[in-house]
Amino acid sequence: MNKFAFIAYDDFAIWQVALLQKFLKDKSWKMETFSIDGSNVSTDGGIVINVEKSIETEDPNEYDLILLPGGNVTSSLIENQPLRTFLRCYKGNIAASCASAVLLAASGLINGKYTCMPQTNDQYSHLFRNGNYDGSDVCIYKNIITSKGPAHYGFMMAILEKLELTKMDPNLEKIALNLSRNPRASDINGSSI
Repeated sequence: MNKFAFIAYDDFAIWQVALLQKFLKDKSWKMETFSIDGSNVSTDGGIVINVEKSIETEDPNEYDLILLPGGNVTSSLIENQPLRTFLRCYKGNIAASCASAVLLAASGLINGKYTCMPQTNDQYSHLFRNGNYDGSDVCIYKNIITSKGPAHYGFMMAILEKLELTKMDPNLEKIALNLSRNPRASDINGSSI
């Protein structure tokens, strides 16, 4: 069974990764939720997430993917040595949405093309100094996938393609597109709301 490490932190943007998590679960991928110290965290919308593991005690190379959501990336999170070590030791695919690209840069993992929101890139340019800002919505460079926050659909599809899940199930892309769309109110049940 494939499994992925989901690294959660206070005020993370669950909406950037929720549909991806559903598709991975549907494809029998097991998610294990981490935080820095194993404590529960709250999303940017106030939902409390039950954390199973601490990055301080686990081997990252037991996972087929590390997934980092965007959100409120604080200086204490950026400077956290156990997080840096966990990320640096990992040899597989890492997917970092929006501001979490800063965590990869702080860990010395951004050494080529990457993307994030322009203001994040500007604010943390000293950490991104070894990278090449792409500016696209989604960027894949070797084993690292980065994205801008609003590009959650493209981010999800890049990950599903990298893991070859769309190749194994060609209908996955159509289902994902239908679930991620924002239908107009008049499209729902053929009437306006």
